[in-house]
Amino acid sequence: MMKWFACLTVAWAALLGNADAQERRYTLVERELEYLMEVWPGNYDNREQVQHDADMGMPDYDSGAHLRVHGQISRVDLPAFGEHVLYVEEYKDDDPTAIFRQRLYELSADEDEKAVRIRLHFFKDGETYLGAHDDPSVLEGLTRADTDTLEGCDIFLRRDGYALTGGMKPGDCAFGSGDERRYSDYQLRVGEQEYGFRDRMVAAATGENLEAVAGFQWHDLRQARWFMCMIDFPADPDNPRNPRQYTEHYVRTHDQGGTFGFTYPDGRPMTLSMRTRWSYGMQRDSFVIKIHDGGEPDPDLVYHWGQPGDDRIGMNPGWIRVQCDLDTPVNRELQQRLRPDS
Repeated sequence: MMKWFACLTVAWAALLGNADAQERRYTLVERELEYLMEVWPGNYDNREQVQHDADMGMPDYDSGAHLRVHGQISRVDLPAFGEHVLYVEEYKDDDPTAIFRQRLYELSADEDEKAVRIRLHFFKDGETYLGAHDDPSVLEGLTRADTDTLEGCDIFLRRDGYALTGGMKPGDCAFGSGDERRYSDYQLRVGEQEYGFRDRMVAAATGENLEAVAGFQWHDLRQARWFMCMIDFPADPDNPRNPRQYTEHYVRTHDQGGTFGFTYPDGRPMTLSMRTRWSYGMQRDSFVIKIHDGGEPDPDLVYHWGQPGDDRIGMNPGWIRVQCDLDTPVNRELQQRLRPDS
């Protein structure tokens, strides 16, 4: 019995030793890389940052306001670019056709730099690959020959509290020569449910900002949650309080400034908006949906608010009914069951 127990003890110790050895194969930088690949993919928007600018008297870019940017970050399977690859597509002003940035990010653990290194790949024919965040199949067959990289323009991210921050090495991502020499300074900050960037072009000789997006301020983008919304109209327009409704629109939108324009049965243009807004008076966020008379941010006709993180929200003032549920296959099916004839 004692011999059997001794053998078991030795075997267990060996197993633990092997586990420790296997655990030690992963460096701290490799763990940070895996963390980044886990938390970064998603959709992001800085609608509320733009609202804060307007509240403080900066209603447009000329007055120093931030750009309105929607970012879409997706993990993609492209072995030709390594094991850890992200597709990045950003657009401005709530307009998916106004492309602001389109890149392929190749991530790796750089032990010498003690940082996660991001190599930027620029598409030679970017239009071909637009929408890859929703349809990764458009990237099939992509090779390094289909992209360009710039020497010295890699980004290095390191732990800074609860986020990973960093950027290009000062002066390395350079262009031109002599008095015309300049360099790009692109910086990133990535944490759970948000990421930020700032960007400028600097004169190498003087350090002067030649170009700076929003004065080289941080653009802070929040991760968005997607919802499916039913927009219902009264079945009897002459009696809008009649509880019978029919669904005119099934809409997919997000809680960081998503919008959907539609026409009411009487011909009036309206817009549904969904936001997670900061309340100065109550000093907290509120989950808000509105129906606007025209487009967003035109005056609202009706609105409703709830708790940030809620998985559903709705309104029914009588003349319109809106029901929004977190976008899941089950919720989509349940919505369709509510109005099978719509």
